[in-house]
Amino acid sequence: MKKLSIIFPLLVGAFLMAACETDRDDNPTIDLTQKQQAITLNIPTFANSTYDLANTDSVTLTCTAPNYGFPATTTYVVQLSIDEDMSNPSELTTTYYLNRMVVPGKEIAMATTKQMINKKGLKQEDFPVETPAYLRIRAFIEGTPETETLSNIVKLNKVKTKFALPDVAMPDSMFVNGTFTDNDWSKSVKTIQVNNSTQNHWRMVWMDSKGVRLSPIQGEPNFSDNMITPVHVCNTTGFKVSSDGLVTAENPGWYVMLIEGTGNNEKRQLTLTYRFYEATVWLIGPSLNNVLGDDIKDCWTEKGLRENYTQYVKFTTPTTMDGVFVSPPLVGNVTGDDGGVRAYVSIKWDWWQTEFMAYTNDKDRTSSTRIIKYRGNGEEVKPFVDGIQGQRVYLNFRNDTGEIRNE
Repeated sequence: MKKLSIIFPLLVGAFLMAACETDRDDNPTIDLTQKQQAITLNIPTFANSTYDLANTDSVTLTCTAPNYGFPATTTYVVQLSIDEDMSNPSELTTTYYLNRMVVPGKEIAMATTKQMINKKGLKQEDFPVETPAYLRIRAFIEGTPETETLSNIVKLNKVKTKFALPDVAMPDSMFVNGTFTDNDWSKSVKTIQVNNSTQNHWRMVWMDSKGVRLSPIQGEPNFSDNMITPVHVCNTTGFKVSSDGLVTAENPGWYVMLIEGTGNNEKRQLTLTYRFYEATVWLIGPSLNNVLGDDIKDCWTEKGLRENYTQYVKFTTPTTMDGVFVSPPLVGNVTGDDGGVRAYVSIKWDWWQTEFMAYTNDKDRTSSTRIIKYRGNGEEVKPFVDGIQGQRVYLNFRNDTGEIRNE
């Protein structure tokens, strides 16, 4: 018989060790071969009234807890359907760990909107609407699907909602998955917003014939969750994108990928336009003053540095997927007070709009491995990074790590 055993430590020290070695007959267990008993969802206070979701901050729900035979951390998820039989319900975003749930009115409105679009064929112009709505709770122990149980169904007599889906817009960040992340969404890397822009994102990627995909979540793309249809466009020679979003390259290598997202609320479409640039990283800033002289402004003139001091500022670009980008040796000492070691990729904006650097790992300051932090669409990342003459910067864009060390 398949069972989940939970052993509570009763003794400490030597007694604890003895207890761990003892097979107790009275250990609490869940019989996973038996269907879990249903829980009871209580009727909300105003269930027979009208919930105007545009003016309802939240709805409080309470239910009984599952009887697993011992205290357990239970996850509660709210389901909503506009059908009395609870067919094809929408699950609300927030999960709960207590059997008293303060559910945001906005989440109920979004779920109701999706239900009316999917089941009634409504369009944006058909809103606002009024409809009965039915709620149910799904409860389970995380990681043990056999513990799942459902509550009874409760009716909200009438909910009124405007069209409640979010505007179609580029997400704050997207996840990129491909060969260079082992095609494993758990290893996927984030795009970075161009500073002063929310609709333009960039990312250093390894491209090949197997391609990369973008997703608004760290998993298989689910744009349809908000009724959004992605439209993929790529006009860069040597690259192409399929209708389902697989972006491929004729010549394998590292590239700077730029993605521009343009939303159309009327059509519920998000057009993603892909462009590709040479994968070159550049140094900039006061670490270069030893070769530039006394004019501090020269160390920030990116075009002049790239053209006239290439050997001091241009990283080597790896030719293999496993390779790292390596800077020239720093030509001078620099501290954070001076402005620090800086790097960027050049696309079509000023350097500071696409800058980054390898920063000490906050979780392990003794490690030589650093984390690449990107400025993105925010202020400068501080404190700035120190550097010592002769050191090189090593950057690994497969996992956003790096080092600053001697050769």
